[in-house]
Amino acid sequence: MNLIYYTLKLLGLKAKAFEKKTKNPVKAQAKILRKLLSRNRKTEYGLKHGFSSIKSADEYRNRVPLTNYESLRPLMDRITNGERNILTKDNPIFFSITSGTTGKPKLVPVTKYSQKKNSHVLNLSAYYVCRDHPKITTGKILAIVSPETVGYTPGGILFGAESGHAYKHLPPSIKSAYSLPYEVFEIDDYNSRYYTILRIAMEHNVSIIATMTPSTIILLCRLIETVQDDLIEDIQNGTLKKSLDIPPHIRKAIETSLRPNPKRSDELKKILKEKNVLLPKDFWPRLQVIECWKRGSMELYLDKFPKYFGNIPLRDFGYFSSEMRSSIPIKDENAEGILAITTNFYEFIPREDAGIKKQRVLLCDQLELGQEYFVVLTTPGGLYRYNIDDLIRVNGFFNKTPLIEFVQKGVNVTSATGEKVYESQIVTAVKNATATCDLSLELFVASLELVNSARYAFLVEFHGDPVREKKRELLRIIEKELRLINEEYDFNRTAQELAHPVLKVLCKGSFEKFRLQKIKNGSHDSQFKIPHLTSDINFHKNFDIVEEILD
Repeated sequence: MNLIYYTLKLLGLKAKAFEKKTKNPVKAQAKILRKLLSRNRKTEYGLKHGFSSIKSADEYRNRVPLTNYESLRPLMDRITNGERNILTKDNPIFFSITSGTTGKPKLVPVTKYSQKKNSHVLNLSAYYVCRDHPKITTGKILAIVSPETVGYTPGGILFGAESGHAYKHLPPSIKSAYSLPYEVFEIDDYNSRYYTILRIAMEHNVSIIATMTPSTIILLCRLIETVQDDLIEDIQNGTLKKSLDIPPHIRKAIETSLRPNPKRSDELKKILKEKNVLLPKDFWPRLQVIECWKRGSMELYLDKFPKYFGNIPLRDFGYFSSEMRSSIPIKDENAEGILAITTNFYEFIPREDAGIKKQRVLLCDQLELGQEYFVVLTTPGGLYRYNIDDLIRVNGFFNKTPLIEFVQKGVNVTSATGEKVYESQIVTAVKNATATCDLSLELFVASLELVNSARYAFLVEFHGDPVREKKRELLRIIEKELRLINEEYDFNRTAQELAHPVLKVLCKGSFEKFRLQKIKNGSHDSQFKIPHLTSDINFHKNFDIVEEILD
C-alpha cells in the first residue's frame, strides 16, 4: 500500500462526508457563515458591522452591504501597507494579483486559513477526477501555472499568481508526482519557457494535463511542430538548448535534473518517422484526461484538441478565481460542479435583476434549474457580500445542492442601443457560423464601433486563406445566428439602430503578438485571456487590418 493509495482513500472519506452535507445545503451554509463571522468578529470590519451578534443569514444581509473590490480598495490598501486585523484575524501570507475593472490591479489577501479551506475544494476535485480516471497515478502530472513572484507590497509581503505560489510550496511527497520543476515558470521569455516545458514534459509519460486556459495547451502543441528535432536532440543528450533566453541561475536549477535519455529520444524518433509529426496522443499514450476551463470563452479552443489528443476526456477546472474556489466538478461530460457549500457563503442575484435598484438576492436553496445568476461571496479570505460580477447557470442539483456552471464575466456585456449582447452569445454565433462555413479561426474578438451609427466589428484571424466569398458568407451567418440568439439585437438591427456588422481580417500572428505585449506589460501568461467581446471602441487600433468585409 503506497502513499497515493492512502491519500485517495482519505479523500474518498472526505468526499462522502461532503456529499452527505449536500443533502442539507441550508444547514451547511448557515454553519460556514457562523464560522466566518465568529472567526472575524473582532476585526475592524467585524466590529463595524456587529458580526458577534448576527444570528441568521437574513440578519447578516440586513447589516452588511453588498461590496466589490473598488468599495473595499481603501481597506485593501491599508492591508497591503501592513495594517492587520481589518478584514480577517488571520494575517495575509501572500496576495493574489488579478486585473481590476478600473485598470488598477486587485490584490486579494491569502491567509493560511483561506488556503486550508480552498485546498479542501481542490482536494475533492482531485479525488473525483482520480475516481473516474484511476490510471492517472501511472504517469506524471503536467501542470502549467504562472510565476509566484510579481512583486512585494509596501508591507513587504509577496504578491503574484496564487497558482504559482501553491505549486512552489507543494509538499515534497506530492511534488514528485509533477513533471516540471517550479523554476520553469520563472523563465520570463515565453518562447523559452514553452520550449522548456515541452523539453522536460516530453521525456515523461504524462497521464494528466492541468492548466486553466486551453489556449496554453494549443500554444504548446503548435510549438512542437516547429521545434520537434531540437526537442529530440535535447532529450537524447540530456541538454537544454543554449540559445534559449534563460537566466543562468534558473538554467542551473533546471539542468541539474537532466540526464541523457537515448531510449526516450529513440521512441520519439520512431513516432516522427511513422507519423511525420509529433502529436501528444502518440508520445503520451498514458494520457487519461485534460483539466482546463471548458465554458465561457474557452469553448473555441477545445475544438482544436482532437487533432492533438484524439478523443481525450476533458474535465472542467471548476469555478474559481483569485477570490475563491466555488465548485467541485464530478464529471467529464459537462462543465458544471457542485457548489462548494462548506467553503464559502453564497448569495445570488438573478440575471434579470442586475443593475436595478430593488434586486432580489437569493440563497442557494432558492435557485432554479436553468436560470442564471450573478454570484455574491463571503469567503474565508475576508470578502463579505462581495459581488464578483460572475454569471453562473444552474444545470441541476446534487442531492439538494446546485450544480453550477460558469457562463461569463458580467463585464463582458456590450450594449450600444439596448441590445445587451453577451460574450457567450457571440461565442455561440461564431462557433455555429464557422461550423456551417467549414472555416477555422485562430481567434476572434467582437467589438463595438461607432461609425455614423453603432455596429459590431468581428476581428478574425483565419487558419489558411479562404476566398473573399467564404469570408462574406461567414459574416452573413454570424449575423443570422446572433439575430436568432438575441431578440434585442435583432430588433435594433431591424430598426436600423445598429448598422450592419463588419468583418475585419487580421494577418497571421496578430493575436499572439497582442497577447505577448499584454504579458510583457504584466498580465499572467496562464491566466490571460483575450476576450471574445469588448466594448472598447478603439480595440481594433491594436491590430493591422488587412481586409474589411461589410456584406
